[in-house]
Amino acid sequence: MDLIALATVDEKVHVYRLNGQRVFGVVSKPSVARVNSIRWKPNGQLLAVAFSNHFIYLTNAHTGKLIHQIECSAHSDSQICCLGWGVNFADIAAVRTQAEKAGSEVEVDDLLSQTANVNESQILPDLPRDLAFLDIEKTLPRLSSLSSGGKEDDIFGSRASLDSLFQSLRTDSTESADVLVMGFEDGTIHLSIYDFFEIGSFNLQQAAPSLHDSRPLLHCSHPYSTTHSLMVTGSSSGEPSLYVVPLDLRLVSTAGRYLSLLASKSTQMHNILRYLHQAQREIYSEFQAAQDLPRRFMRNIEDTLKEKCDYTWVHAAYHLVVTGNCLPGVKEWLVDELGERGQKRWEKATGAGYENIRRLVHENLLPALERFSVLVSRLRGLSKFQETNIILGLSTQGLDNILDTTNCLQLLAHHILLSTGSELRQFLAFSTWLRQEIEIQSRDPVSASIHESNDKDPNIDHASTLEYIQGAMSKSRLNEYFNGQVQSNKKSQWDLAAQGRSLFELYKRELNDLSADIPVEKQLPGLDALIAHLDTQSKVVFARIAETQRRNVRFGSVVSLGNGIPACMDMRMLIEHAKETNTYVLYIALGPRNDQHGVRICRIKLEIENGMSSTQTVEYALIVNQLGDFQDLKFVDDEKLMLVMSQDGTQFVPTEVSREFSTNSPRSKASSYLLSVPYRKKTTSSDGLSYTRMSKTDDTNFQGESESYGAISPSIDLSDQEYMDQFVQHVFPSGLAWTPERIEINGRRGRRVICVVAKDETRYRIHDLDSLQETEDARDNRRDETDSFMY
Repeated sequence: MDLIALATVDEKVHVYRLNGQRVFGVVSKPSVARVNSIRWKPNGQLLAVAFSNHFIYLTNAHTGKLIHQIECSAHSDSQICCLGWGVNFADIAAVRTQAEKAGSEVEVDDLLSQTANVNESQILPDLPRDLAFLDIEKTLPRLSSLSSGGKEDDIFGSRASLDSLFQSLRTDSTESADVLVMGFEDGTIHLSIYDFFEIGSFNLQQAAPSLHDSRPLLHCSHPYSTTHSLMVTGSSSGEPSLYVVPLDLRLVSTAGRYLSLLASKSTQMHNILRYLHQAQREIYSEFQAAQDLPRRFMRNIEDTLKEKCDYTWVHAAYHLVVTGNCLPGVKEWLVDELGERGQKRWEKATGAGYENIRRLVHENLLPALERFSVLVSRLRGLSKFQETNIILGLSTQGLDNILDTTNCLQLLAHHILLSTGSELRQFLAFSTWLRQEIEIQSRDPVSASIHESNDKDPNIDHASTLEYIQGAMSKSRLNEYFNGQVQSNKKSQWDLAAQGRSLFELYKRELNDLSADIPVEKQLPGLDALIAHLDTQSKVVFARIAETQRRNVRFGSVVSLGNGIPACMDMRMLIEHAKETNTYVLYIALGPRNDQHGVRICRIKLEIENGMSSTQTVEYALIVNQLGDFQDLKFVDDEKLMLVMSQDGTQFVPTEVSREFSTNSPRSKASSYLLSVPYRKKTTSSDGLSYTRMSKTDDTNFQGESESYGAISPSIDLSDQEYMDQFVQHVFPSGLAWTPERIEINGRRGRRVICVVAKDETRYRIHDLDSLQETEDARDNRRDETDSFMY
């Protein structure tokens, strides 16, 4: 499904199909927040939207449901100004071998989408790997949805959202790592992998002291390279300057394919913890609803009996069940105040509350705990039996502590189920008895029907009724299980991990004593306190993993691109083959600055060894145009750069497309063009641009371009109209009240599109980019089609 995401002036994000049909929208809460940045995940499955309220919303592109929101206030107090999403292969050598076997027609996009036709029989079996990636979770029951009344904004409220959150780890996804890069205006860079697993924050000043007042602008990466690149702006002698900062993510190559398993299981653990918190809140809410109305009724009768009698409602009800004698004051309350209507409300509120508690524990809490224990066991297996434990940062003891707490929660959940069932049975017997007593007490004492009623056996369970009156009616045992407000000075009594003792054994003994009505020695943590304790233990494990991976992140050598901020810019990293070696090259296209009319293309050659990068050379090429201005530019692929150029004064229509318009038509003169120009460095075997090499000033920084264009000879001069004709891909006629201002290019091979936004920012056009680059005859046949995408 091909989609386009647009941010409107009312600070909402709308997602459309290419034909203009709206699919879904993304709105912040509160809605006054401003949209700072939008970024699609490379596989198109998720859309990230950064808002000014320090939240990033991750939305499923297929369902339109919010599946996660990242709160960024803990990372930086500044606004988010840059979002980047890259994919890196975990085992680059294996992927290259796979691509070579698949044939030359396989591209990087095919490998990322796993569409390459590779003979799996040629891949050697790896038993430890296959055991580690054995998908056990898919054999577990799927988690049931929760109501949308919680604090998680309905992310657990639908089947589609749950399936996307807890989807099994595909074997093919273990070969690559998704990296989400968040940049803030104060120069903070925050990294997370596999959408939700956070690595940590870094500041650009760590790359160079001169970047003390900088902020990121753009991000780019290549699947074959663990080095990402950031374009940042900083101050140099009071004037804004541009820099390129390489970011080396050695963790991708160091942890290898186990990084995906680690991040996937940790992310699912984090999601289940959120699920457990919401399930606990709903269970407690149902318990409160089941207790509130009976409490009000009992306070009412207690106040009445306190004024007139010297006994309580519990004593009076017990006496009435045993003897059948209704004490003074009770009859008036049963008939005049409670009545049949009040009894029905009591039965509905309490009965439904108990039923919902039992359902939530059985369908939500216990399955989530079972899945959580399986996930922890998977990580424990990695920590105990894999040699990569030190590299991954797992702690076997920490995971054992989590399993111990999970066992406590499972035991507590079963006790809640037993107590809920017992109290529900007792309450139903009590409700039947209460309904009969209201009916009896409301009759005329001298009538014959009262004696007939006394003779009948209504099959009331008097034993269960008495149990409810003595116990759950005034003090439910569930109170002990939901009592989570454990004081900090008492927490050490049951946090036994530091002492090397098992909380589960203590908890089991104390729960058994509580069930047998034996006074417990210590106040045990309730459901919410145990879940909070489990959350704390998990955060310790997550923090250790993140800290271990942060050690494998470093900044590379900073490259200066000169002073001034261009109106448009773009970056692209690719691999160039030369002399039987592969070279990582970063191309940067910079639009005009001030009154300049040229586009500069910077070529930075990187050497990456063991995941650490170093800058080898910096070169520049120049594209000039004295007849017009460049409005925007974007890299199309590894060969072409797309330019939006507008011309003033004398205009022309290229001979290739001039026959589309009549010379007498007011549209016969063009005002704007889409130009496709090659940007690769010219070699003896291929066409391209001529680059001028810049000098190196010290061991860590490269000097950027000269302050004037005199040091760089133009590689392409578009001032010659006939020469420019060969690069024109599309013409925007001057007769249309529509001038292009900005472009975005995206899509897969064979279905790449370019979105052209009008200068008034109220309209846009979608063009099929692959059809624009076809032969002249095919282009003539498709011209009407491409021009028709206007909304």
